[in-house]
Amino acid sequence: AAAATAVPAPAAAAAAKPQAAPAAFLVDIDRLRFRNGELDFADQSLLLPFGARIHRLRGSLAGLSSRPGAHAQFELDGEVDEYGLARAAGQVDIFDPTDFMDIRVIFRNVEMTRLTPYSATFAGRRINSGKLSLDLDYVIKKRQLQSQNKVVMERLVLGERIASPSAKDLPLDLAIALLEDSDGRIDLGLPVSGSLDDPQFSYGGLVWKVITNVLTKIVTAPFRALGALFGGGDEKLESIAFDAGARRLTPPEREKLVKLAAALNKRPALALTVQGSWNEADRSALQDLQLRRTLLEKSGYQGGNSGDTKGDPGPVALRQPQIQAALEELFAERFGKAELAGLKQGFRGANPGQLEESLGGKVMSRLSGLMIPPRALTADEVGALKGADFHAVLYQRLRDKEVLPDDRLRQLAQARGEAALATLKEAGAPAARVILGEPGKHEGNDREVPLKLSLGKAGG
Repeated sequence: AAAATAVPAPAAAAAAKPQAAPAAFLVDIDRLRFRNGELDFADQSLLLPFGARIHRLRGSLAGLSSRPGAHAQFELDGEVDEYGLARAAGQVDIFDPTDFMDIRVIFRNVEMTRLTPYSATFAGRRINSGKLSLDLDYVIKKRQLQSQNKVVMERLVLGERIASPSAKDLPLDLAIALLEDSDGRIDLGLPVSGSLDDPQFSYGGLVWKVITNVLTKIVTAPFRALGALFGGGDEKLESIAFDAGARRLTPPEREKLVKLAAALNKRPALALTVQGSWNEADRSALQDLQLRRTLLEKSGYQGGNSGDTKGDPGPVALRQPQIQAALEELFAERFGKAELAGLKQGFRGANPGQLEESLGGKVMSRLSGLMIPPRALTADEVGALKGADFHAVLYQRLRDKEVLPDDRLRQLAQARGEAALATLKEAGAPAARVILGEPGKHEGNDREVPLKLSLGKAGG
């Protein structure tokens, strides 16, 4: 009523001044203690809803305040199920935790069957048994999350598959066999980051996405992962190769097998299959070996037994007269005298002044030509001889026509597999988990022919 009868203010003062916001109600709590409390957590976003309870919660929070920027210190301790432990410590802006939080959370000896809702949603498998321990460091500043997660799983056993549209189809049994050490432990470090403003943000989803990415890398490149686990650096344990035509490994390749044997001993759930292989470079190498043996035998050379089980006599010198004579004789036997005479004639035409004959040789060539006229080469064939080494041309044509049964190549591949298996066993690899597979052909023509190695779950 008094306001209604008040004298009107001048027009200039008609606009009322905005009212100042009332001061926030300040709260300061020196210390808050918990004793025999409970903390419930639920995640309803999963295929199978997840819930967990921490009981016998105890601890304290100090310096709680509603003042902007105030950071409370806290330490909490509780129990999970019958034998699990949960602890948390750090500092947080209790009235605005997404602006600032820096805490460390520890879980020990938690039953992993509780995590089936997560494994079912993101991996499509139940968890039958296992124990979980976690060391988690969370830092949130201005709604940006950075966290480090150390995850240790012990005696993890997966169960049946569960249909989930968000699950990736991964060979999880192989991944676990690769990661699980001789004590049945899997130890992973998983950094996780993200923005709390992301509408798709889900911490559980982020963690399982990181886990899935790790497992994907492992199962798509298992030997690289195995090498990395045991300090292999950039060395690729799966790229163990033989020189073309050889059945013995070089020392650097043997060292890789020794390292692989050591890794298998540290991963008792892994099995290794070894398959010898051959490719077209092996065919050329063995054809070359056969030809060298024949030429040296024709020229009177007595070969030794070095290098190969049947004896590799070493290289032949194509400029030695006795080798050249043996080459021409063998070429005439296999391709005919007319072909040899035609090649000589064409070579002399393409390279004047080379491969000159003595007077007696010319007479003999004319007499031979009367009985067996030389084959006339085409212009392209003559052109291809220009600047060539005549006896190298003979050698190449002879080598390409060497008859080499495919059985020889399969025998070579089998011998390679057996040699690799023997090296692994000598290095202490578990005999029951190293298997010799069937030999086969490797496509390509590389001078290094790789073994085919494959990892799997032992007994799987």
